[in-house]
Amino acid sequence: MNEEAFLQKREDGWARLAILCERADNSPSALTAEELQEFIRLYRGVSRDLALVRTQSNNAPLIDYLNDLAGRAYGVLYRAPRKPVGQVIVGAVERAAQAFRRRFAFVVVSFTLFVSAAAITPVIIRQVPDTKEFIIPPMMKESFEGWKTGKHEERSSDESFLASTFYASNNPRQAVLTGSVGAGTFGIGSVFLVVFNGAVIGALANELAPVGRLPYLFSNIAPHGVPEMSGLFISGAAGLLFGWALIFPGRFSRGDSLREVGPDALTLLATSVIMMFIAAPIEGFFSFDPNIPDVAKAAVGLVEVVIWSLFWSQFGKGSESNAVNDSSPALPPVA
Repeated sequence: MNEEAFLQKREDGWARLAILCERADNSPSALTAEELQEFIRLYRGVSRDLALVRTQSNNAPLIDYLNDLAGRAYGVLYRAPRKPVGQVIVGAVERAAQAFRRRFAFVVVSFTLFVSAAAITPVIIRQVPDTKEFIIPPMMKESFEGWKTGKHEERSSDESFLASTFYASNNPRQAVLTGSVGAGTFGIGSVFLVVFNGAVIGALANELAPVGRLPYLFSNIAPHGVPEMSGLFISGAAGLLFGWALIFPGRFSRGDSLREVGPDALTLLATSVIMMFIAAPIEGFFSFDPNIPDVAKAAVGLVEVVIWSLFWSQFGKGSESNAVNDSSPALPPVA
């Protein structure tokens, strides 16, 4: 093989292919129809040149150059097209609903822990009054007294915005903590945090029941409580899923078991954070507005329950079916 003659004949084509690769790095659609045909022709040519050089030459730098060029062109030609932003967002929302359905048992366990703690706490406090000091955080005692009055202070729009900002920064952090701590504590930390939040609600209900404020409590937490509590249950489910993978790895090592559940657990964790963000402006501007009737707040909460139930049970089911039914093997690309 006369390498000098080979290089003189072929190097212009290689240089041209490199230029086209540079232009098509973001998307092959950057090339005109004529340039795309030229790109394909040059790609096939460099693939043949690479095969020839590998069998008839010991020139390692030339082999590496052609191998890199052919690999770059292959990546441009067979790269999956980029989806529009709207389609990416819809796909992410579908994956959240699908992960929720796949791991629904863990969501149910998280919900049950919360509700059980909320129901048992008043009984414990009545039997052992001193336990109230351990359950109610000191910074919340003033808030508890405010709930007993049956009326929230009116806020200006700026105050509502600041409150929403606080909720949007604090509550997502709590969701991340509740879910992520499960990976390091075999799920125990997540159980504790879900139970603790349930116990606080139970303690608050216990304080308000004697003064007849339970309907007021539930109607005023309903609008933001539906997405916020859902976020808590989902983050708890993520932590429980991590814990389950560590305690019952099955035929996997614990590391492999974590990697197996990781995509769903992280999707649930991200979903819980989004739910907290959704709840923040509702809590800041709507739930505690004294000018909005309690009946309207309760009605909004009920509508939210229906809408979210339909979302979690139905959204993305079509794409799930398509993924299951699409079992045809993909053909390898031909150079």
